[in-house]
Amino acid sequence: MSVAVFLQGPHGPFFAQLAKRFSQLGVVTHKINFNGGDRYFGWGNYQVDFTGREADWPSFFRRYLSEHGADTVFAYGDCRRLHESAKKVCQSMGVAFIVFEEGYLRPDFVTMEWGGVNAFSSTDWSRQAIDQYLPRGCTPAAPVGHTFWRRAYFASAYYLAMRFAQSEFASYRHHRNRSWLQEGVCWLRSFYRKGLYKFNERGLIRQMTGKYSGRFYLFPLQTCDDFQLRKHSDLLSIENAIDVVCKSFARNAPEDTVIVFKHHPMDRGFCHYQRLISVLEARYRISGRVIYCHDLHLPTLLDHTRGVVTINSTVGISALLHKVPTKVMGRSLYDLPGLTHQGSLSSFWKKPEPVDINFFRRFHTYLYERTQVDGSFSRGLKSTVDRICARLKEVGRKDSILPLSKPVGTNIRTDAK
Repeated sequence: MSVAVFLQGPHGPFFAQLAKRFSQLGVVTHKINFNGGDRYFGWGNYQVDFTGREADWPSFFRRYLSEHGADTVFAYGDCRRLHESAKKVCQSMGVAFIVFEEGYLRPDFVTMEWGGVNAFSSTDWSRQAIDQYLPRGCTPAAPVGHTFWRRAYFASAYYLAMRFAQSEFASYRHHRNRSWLQEGVCWLRSFYRKGLYKFNERGLIRQMTGKYSGRFYLFPLQTCDDFQLRKHSDLLSIENAIDVVCKSFARNAPEDTVIVFKHHPMDRGFCHYQRLISVLEARYRISGRVIYCHDLHLPTLLDHTRGVVTINSTVGISALLHKVPTKVMGRSLYDLPGLTHQGSLSSFWKKPEPVDINFFRRFHTYLYERTQVDGSFSRGLKSTVDRICARLKEVGRKDSILPLSKPVGTNIRTDAK
C-alpha cells in the first residue's frame, strides 16, 4: 500500500482535499504540521505536529519516513528551509519528492514536478528533448476566474491560526520575515491600494497603447520575498534589480524609449518603490523616461511593448507567447537559445534577439504537457484534484505512486519533537 506524506502546502484547503482523495483511493496519507496554520488547513489519515527545532528536523523526518514506509512526499515549493532539508532526505532514501508551485503558465494552471521546480526542475529542458517530444494533444480546461479575494481569505486564516498556536510551535520560524499582525496590515493595505490604483491609473493604459506603443520596455517586478529572486538569481533584492535595470537602461537604451516597472499584484500592500525610482531617475538622468504602475492589464502591455526584462518571472513565458524579445537576469528553465536574449543586458536594449516562434510553440506544448495541471489552488479544487490524480495514475502504472485500493482510516493526530 502506498504511503504519502504531505508537508506545507499553499494557503487554504488544497492539500487537505488532495489527501482526502488519495485516502479514498487507498493511499495512506500523513500530514506533518509546522505551525497552527498548517494544522488548521491540514488533513491526513495520520497527522503529526512537529514542534522541535529546525536543526532536529532532518533526523526526525528521516526516521518518520522509515518508520511509516513512505514512498512519496508532497510539498509546496522546494526552497523553504524545511522543504530543502526534506528534499535532501528524500533523495538519499530514494523517496519520490513531488513539488507543487504556482503555474509556469498563469493564471489557470498549477505546476507539479518531481524533484524540484523552476531552476531546480528535473525535467530535461534541452532543445533536443523539446524537439523530439511527441505531443499528446492535451487541451486546456476552462479558465479558473479571479482568485484574489479567496487567496486573501485563506492567507488571513492561515496567519491567524499560526498566531493562535504560536506557543505550541515555539521553535518555528516562518520563511517570510513578517509577523501575523504585519501580514494582516499588509493585506488590508492591499485592498485599499487595489481600489486606489484602479482610479489613479485609469488613463495610463491609453498612453501605453497610444503615445508609448512600441517605445517602452517592460520590467514586471516580482514579490519582494520571492524565492526565485533569493535562490535563482545573483541579485540582492528587488531594489537592487531596479537599480541595475535603470542604470543599464540609462546607458544603453535609445533616447526615445521609456522603461515601465509594473508592481507585482500580490505585493501590492507589502512594499512600494516610487521613492527609490524617483531617486534613480535623478541619479541616472532619465527623468520623464520611467513609468511605475501597478494594475495595468498585462496582456495589453505585452501587445505594445518592444521588449521585456525580467529576473526570472513566469511573465517571461507570457512575453514569449506574445513574441516579445525577452531578457532574463536570473536563472530560469525558459532561458534558452532561440527563446530569450542570450547576450548581455546592455546589448538587449538596442539589438534584442527575436523569439523563434516555432521553437516556442514546441516548448510551450512540452511545458504544458510535462509540468502543468489545469486548475487552481484556490478555486475549483475538486477539478484540480481530479486532474492531479489522473496524472499520478499515469505515472503510477510504472512507479506505484497512486495505486487503487481500499480506503483507509482517517485523521489521527500525534505530536513530535
